[in-house]
Amino acid sequence: MLGSLVGVGGGFLIVPLLRLAFDVPPAQVAGTSLILVFANTAASTVGYVRDGKVDLPLAGWMTAGAIPAGVLGVVAVHRVNGARFDVAYACVLAAIAVLVLLRRSVASRPVGERTFVHDWRVGLLAGVAVGFFSSLFGIGGGIVTIPLLLIAARMPAHIVTATSAFVIATTAPVGVIAHAVAGDVDWHLTIPLVAGGLLGGALAPPIARRISSPRLLTILAAALFVAAAGLIVRHLV
Repeated sequence: MLGSLVGVGGGFLIVPLLRLAFDVPPAQVAGTSLILVFANTAASTVGYVRDGKVDLPLAGWMTAGAIPAGVLGVVAVHRVNGARFDVAYACVLAAIAVLVLLRRSVASRPVGERTFVHDWRVGLLAGVAVGFFSSLFGIGGGIVTIPLLLIAARMPAHIVTATSAFVIATTAPVGVIAHAVAGDVDWHLTIPLVAGGLLGGALAPPIARRISSPRLLTILAAALFVAAAGLIVRHLV
């Protein structure tokens, strides 16, 4: 529910959980988490599209760039050990959390206003980053779309979360298939995670309609800090 609410698919909480509680290797973490992310965002995307919150032209270019890059992320995660994976993942989450908090003082552009990210070249390049990090960390593409669309382009938070969820839902299947072929999916963990993700994703859109953008940003930043702290503490204790 929280992953869909902030547009990052829930993987940012599941990845630390799998690393901390189950000590799952990075490649299996990415593969298992990405399936949850896909199920979670697919359920919420239907509601966001119905509400007209998704920037479909931008999402289309990002999806086109993300699909081929998803395979590269699967190859990369097999070359990263557990400690490096945890530290890199925690640093990315903490950096985004800081940017999101800083973003609260910046006024959003009007809904529907074009920005530099609507240039097809920028959208395509952003999609490449989305696909790569989605498969590398198993988090979906929110770690790219949130800072790019929310911070740099100053798009409204509700449009960003909905567009991010749409891009994740349409590109995650590529990473899921690649991870499954590589044997990175732990089905004993995946099935209950997907069941919960489908329920939580369906609950997110009605809640999002009742939460203001500043509060949504606070929820996102807090969740990112908690996930980052968990991964760092794992190697200190």
